[in-house]
Amino acid sequence: MTTLRPGTVRRYAVGAASIAVTALLWQWAVTGPLDDKPLASVPAILGRLREFAADPEFWVSLGETFRVAAIGLAISVVLGVGAGLLVGQSDLAYRSTRVLVEFLKPIPPIVILPLLVLVLGPTGDMGIFLVAFGGMFPLITQTAHGVHDVDPVAAETARSFRLTRWQRVRTLVAPTALPFVATGVRISASAALVIALVSEIIGGAPGLGKDLVLAQTTGDYAAIYALVVTFGVLGVLINGLLAALERRALFWHASVRSEVTA
Repeated sequence: MTTLRPGTVRRYAVGAASIAVTALLWQWAVTGPLDDKPLASVPAILGRLREFAADPEFWVSLGETFRVAAIGLAISVVLGVGAGLLVGQSDLAYRSTRVLVEFLKPIPPIVILPLLVLVLGPTGDMGIFLVAFGGMFPLITQTAHGVHDVDPVAAETARSFRLTRWQRVRTLVAPTALPFVATGVRISASAALVIALVSEIIGGAPGLGKDLVLAQTTGDYAAIYALVVTFGVLGVLINGLLAALERRALFWHASVRSEVTA
């Protein structure tokens, strides 16, 4: 039987307490000083969440949003990690592309949304392209940094033993770059969900974002805040899943071992 460590129990307890305190403060504000504002009470929000859970159309929208974010993230991982491996293994490529990548990385994908609406229309493909575009550059940067961080002495030792390129990648480059790649994936995953939602809110693609706009149009404030809570829960679940996968894949890394022993 698996037992939770004291540190894990403490983190869960603190998280649950913070949620409870936030709900109490929200309810006090809604029924007190902000009762004339377009807000929804905690019971009303919970009631809408129960209605969503029994509504098949809600699950269809949730699945569409998750599909767009997941496919876009997968494409960005393949392209970003592949490009980062190529760039990181060459000093010339690393130095010559660093400024370009750093220039493109902070550009929000939403700036090309009007063009994509004209070309692809308000579809899931538009959201997938935006997610892939937004998540690719952080992964290129992280992967290139990881590959470039390989110990020069270890690299020379591998060459002196005449290891093939694949052997060097498997035994030297991958262990060094994987922690950087994992960080990049978590950054891109958080951005993927946000970009998918924004593409639905602004671009009109089907999904939870479009449902949020519809709720705003009809003045259904309880539905608006229930959808916002859904977004938050979905983000926490995705981050938790990636963190668990990272701990399993990088169990040998010092940072993961320190978390386990804490």
